[in-house]
Amino acid sequence: MDHTHIGLRAAVRALADVVAPAVDPTHAQAHDQLRLTIDYLEFVLQRLDHLHERELFELRHHVDLARQVLAVTSAYAVPCSAALGTALERGEKSLAEVNAPPPTLRNATVALAAAVAQAVRAAPQMAASARQDIEARVLHASKMRISFERSWYLPLGLDADSHEVLPLSETLGQSFEFFDNDSQGTRSGYSD
Repeated sequence: MDHTHIGLRAAVRALADVVAPAVDPTHAQAHDQLRLTIDYLEFVLQRLDHLHERELFELRHHVDLARQVLAVTSAYAVPCSAALGTALERGEKSLAEVNAPPPTLRNATVALAAAVAQAVRAAPQMAASARQDIEARVLHASKMRISFERSWYLPLGLDADSHEVLPLSETLGQSFEFFDNDSQGTRSGYSD
């Protein structure tokens, strides 16, 4: 049985009930840092059960983005297409592996991110229409990524427009629909 939640709760309680009262009341920075540490540990507790979903989201996001960028680079016979295709195959294989461990998902995500970045860096050497197409696809994919990140970090209270942010469960549901529609070619356009 995993006791990570219990251990983190105990650490939060120790910091709040034992360490905080012992900190010199005149040391404002120490109090601020302690409060930030407690808040972040509480945030980790809230998100701990969702870490695997985060790994899957990140991989699906990068697989989706790689497919979109590869569709452009392949049409223009860009040298980075081969590396992007290889990384995409690895990412799709990792997604298909039902019990893929987090490091496998993470490594595939890192490889995809690097291959996509290489293609984006090569975009200025492509025809203007290809460059614009890649830019539009990256921006379009970024919308879902930003929505996810805002939902993920919502408990920290850093988002000035938190009333606009969906709960994590809703954002994850939308992301799976978003990626599924795209992989089936039913997502429309890249201008929104």
